[in-house]
Amino acid sequence: MTTALRRITRLGGTAALLGALALGAGTASAQPTASAQPTASVRPAVSGQPAAWTAAGEQAAAAAVFTTWATDVNMRHDLNHVNGWACPEHPSPGNCPDVIGRAQPGDQLEISCQTRGETVGGNPYWVFAHNRTRGIHGWMASYFIAHPDDVLPGVPTPCMGP
Repeated sequence: MTTALRRITRLGGTAALLGALALGAGTASAQPTASAQPTASVRPAVSGQPAAWTAAGEQAAAAAVFTTWATDVNMRHDLNHVNGWACPEHPSPGNCPDVIGRAQPGDQLEISCQTRGETVGGNPYWVFAHNRTRGIHGWMASYFIAHPDDVLPGVPTPCMGP
């Protein structure tokens, strides 16, 4: 199955038709089954912003959107660069000491990348998230993302530092 058809399958319904037209697939016949539950949604490109392109010339997918299963999940930064580049290179509470806000269940977390950091709850990954619900962004342990696997699908790894 081509990359475009895989994306259409993830979108489903009317979004599949729009996705097919935007990707030039020419068809939206690849529909997910009723039992298929998407784990992330893909946000369309914002008008007026430059689009990202892959080496093959295909438009890159937007950041994936997830939520958290826990309450009051710290979103962190190293605002004063006390630890240099340690925060984006190996996220942890010690390397990212500044809590800039907290995520709640139901918040829309747009995940731009994931990278290895301090292990939390058996999960070694951290994500850089923009909390669209609360208007904040920062690092958070991937353990708290509502997804059954450590590595989030459709999210680049490792981070190159936001």
